[in-house]
Amino acid sequence: MHLRRIASEIWVGISPVWQTTHTICGSDHALVIDSPVTPCELAALRSRVAATDLIATHADWDHLLAPLAFPHATRFAHATTIQRLGRDHAAIAGELATWDASHRLRPRIMPDWCDAQTIFAPTTITSPVGPIEISPTPGHTRDGIALLATDDGVLVVGDYLSPCEIPSVSADAGWDDYLASLDQLDRLIARARCVVPGHGWPLDRARARTILTEDRNYIIGLAHGTRPHAPRHRADVSQQAQHRANLVAVRGR
Repeated sequence: MHLRRIASEIWVGISPVWQTTHTICGSDHALVIDSPVTPCELAALRSRVAATDLIATHADWDHLLAPLAFPHATRFAHATTIQRLGRDHAAIAGELATWDASHRLRPRIMPDWCDAQTIFAPTTITSPVGPIEISPTPGHTRDGIALLATDDGVLVVGDYLSPCEIPSVSADAGWDDYLASLDQLDRLIARARCVVPGHGWPLDRARARTILTEDRNYIIGLAHGTRPHAPRHRADVSQQAQHRANLVAVRGR
């Protein structure tokens, strides 16, 4: 796992697994946003910081594992994330179990986020690095939040604006929610100097805006039935599969 310092008290960890990121705010009594993926990465995170608060940007399993490293930390999640976990917990846990089995790992129990402290966004919370503004960002999934650490200009966006993946649109949320969230992220990027996607690596404002424009044009093309090309990594088999899934999610074909 690669760890990159992006502000005086903010670090981003990048997993080799899908370049999944987590963001560490502070050292003692730290806040951790999202999570590493593998048991070794979680152990390394536990040895690196003393986290007292955890936030999940959304309820995809690879963003929910931080309590395995910090079982006594307070968990926070948006109301829609808690609702999704209550409804889909078995399916989400099954995805973790399948991934563990395919990588010959000892089975892990999906942490329970249903008793997490509820975030009603938009809102602002206090943190070890100052105020963090939280905005709802549905579209990739039914749930989702973005977090802006205002003092340092660091924007954590969950599974949007990835430099290594194309957009993934949830049929349950819809393309209109995705576009609305991109508009919201565009406004937040104007106040950020560093953007942290859920998969990839930290981006400067210019690169984040370029990806946002590409993704907006792609989603509009899907919605209007023009069958646009994937905005990035068109030769990648997994991204080709995601493009086909997006066509089905947006246009039902």
